[in-house]
Amino acid sequence: MKTYKDILRDFEAIAGPIAPHAEVLKRYADTLAKWDDFMAKAFYDTLFSYRPTASVFREGERAEREETLKAWYRKVVSGEYDEDFWDWQYHRVGLSHVARAIPNEFMLPAMSMVQRAFLERVKEEFPPEEAAIIYAAFKHITDAVATLIAAGYMYTYLSAVSESTGMSPTLIERHAVLIARRGYGKKG
Repeated sequence: MKTYKDILRDFEAIAGPIAPHAEVLKRYADTLAKWDDFMAKAFYDTLFSYRPTASVFREGERAEREETLKAWYRKVVSGEYDEDFWDWQYHRVGLSHVARAIPNEFMLPAMSMVQRAFLERVKEEFPPEEAAIIYAAFKHITDAVATLIAAGYMYTYLSAVSESTGMSPTLIERHAVLIARRGYGKKG
């Protein structure tokens, strides 16, 4: 199975390098970090307004989760991405979604919502050309994070199936390909 380094290598080969986007965010980090309250409120207002996503949380947990999201957001907009940052995204942030049974069909639109909220705010605070550059940087980095989370989710499930059945991950992947070719999920 792939490591977070393999996944990032593939991401950059397809979507483009991370470093130039990191540099943009570094230049604006002080201003962007101040939006952490706005981002946390927008995020959790959205999640708590939809019963299926709200049900993921325990009673009274919102304040704690908001603090966690604010810390994540400030780190993302810092533009400072070392191996620990990416490892944290993959193993801590990503796998926390698995541990809480938050499926990718919730995580990916939630990341899209974070990107849209950021876009709204950056358009309010900066001239259009500058806002576009900052947003492109934020989107690129959060797309990389979403890629790590989605991949970690898949590889965790693949490992779980492998361990519980004794089948190798390669055999499970081959079987998944066969099921997909048969039209899994097709109506009729």
